[in-house]
Amino acid sequence: MAQDNVDVIQSAWDAFAKGDIEGATSIVAPEGEITAPASLPWGGTYMGPEGFQEFLRELLKHYKEFKATPEKVLGADDDHVVVTAGIRGRTTDGTPHEATSIWIYKLSGGQVTQAEMWTDTAKTLTSLDAAPAS
Repeated sequence: MAQDNVDVIQSAWDAFAKGDIEGATSIVAPEGEITAPASLPWGGTYMGPEGFQEFLRELLKHYKEFKATPEKVLGADDDHVVVTAGIRGRTTDGTPHEATSIWIYKLSGGQVTQAEMWTDTAKTLTSLDAAPAS
């Protein structure tokens, strides 16, 4: 079961890399909760696939280039998958941004019932607030 869950999460990240937002979010159960640090402009708790789509739309509003690449996708146990992802991009004003995000997913029946993301929020907010380069 753990490998099946790893495959589910990996397929969602693969879909996101191709720009397939619907495919990336279809793994979330209707009652699934996605949580990101509240200090981020896109932070908070989102519910279900539609909520995850909203999360991604809000995130992407702040970037003119954004790429998230899973570095590790690990089955922690039968119900949990941990992902470390490298983030690279440029904010809407052109400021380069690099970070690492950590995601912990809880799955049941092949769907995400809970996901939580962590990142260096201070670094992210500094990149978002940076003055445009001259």
